[in-house]
Amino acid sequence: MKKIILFLIIASVILIIACGKPNEVIEKFKVVGSCANPGYPQSVWISNINNQPYAFMASGQAGLVIYNVSNPEQPYIAAQWFDTTYLAWSASTLSNYAYIARGKRFFEKLDVSNLDSLRLISAFTFQGYTGYAYDIYAIDTNHVCVAARERFYLFDLTDPNFPVYNDISFPNSARGVFVKDSFAYIACEQLGLYIAKVKTSPQLSISILGSCNTPSNARNLFVKDNICYIADGRYGIVLIDVTDPRNPEVVSELSLSGYACRIFVKDTLAYIACEDAGLAIVNVKDINNPTLLENVNTSYAKGVYVPVGPYIFVADRDQGLVVIKQEE
Repeated sequence: MKKIILFLIIASVILIIACGKPNEVIEKFKVVGSCANPGYPQSVWISNINNQPYAFMASGQAGLVIYNVSNPEQPYIAAQWFDTTYLAWSASTLSNYAYIARGKRFFEKLDVSNLDSLRLISAFTFQGYTGYAYDIYAIDTNHVCVAARERFYLFDLTDPNFPVYNDISFPNSARGVFVKDSFAYIACEQLGLYIAKVKTSPQLSISILGSCNTPSNARNLFVKDNICYIADGRYGIVLIDVTDPRNPEVVSELSLSGYACRIFVKDTLAYIACEDAGLAIVNVKDINNPTLLENVNTSYAKGVYVPVGPYIFVADRDQGLVVIKQEE
């Protein structure tokens, strides 16, 4: 009997050494850096300017705040463009230009090639219109799409002083936009996903092709390999097959804590900013069975961007720019 008990004790020790402590949670994603923000961050976009990486953050009343992230674990503010009259909700970059969704002002296009002297190239404001620009996506340097609540716009900025546009209406719902291969994917809150064909030549045109409802409020989206990933508010994440843009179909869903408001997909992982629940990281290798890998605790995650490399950049309403690293 003593020999049996001794054997069991030795086996248990070996098992603990090999497998770790019982119920131990192994964290693969850790916060490694942060930098405060003068406003309330809403979204973040990473881009190289003059061969240096920068984080462009739409920061509410603080406008566009630009961080130097050449050392991702020690970011710092390098420049700022602000106008306290109009809130900055979203920003994207292309080449040496930044595009800002500006609420009631709709949008601004900036030359950011010289961060010591940011220059306004074009701006557009509707007089007396109650629409509100929440999201913007640059198709090329002279064409942008804007999700503006009651309407969705396609702008031509070839003449920066006189932008021209085409638009379609929505019942107070256009909140997010992603453009791929001449298709615009529009997150329309209670209406779910809408897909439109957009053309920039010989003239601007928008035509709705199909739509697909989601369980909650479609706030933001990302398209990869014919799958549209929806950040769906209180519900979590919804995966929709958009192979046939006229007949998009829900593939799978995954409930998440918090409020899913922005999403970025890289390789087989989806990163979802979930406000007070921080950043959710979901394995989407099997699109029919997405699984939650980890929740990274941040104060109030509003946006996320994942460039090449192990770092994840989060726009956090309270903490500013939060940098997370994926451990090997």
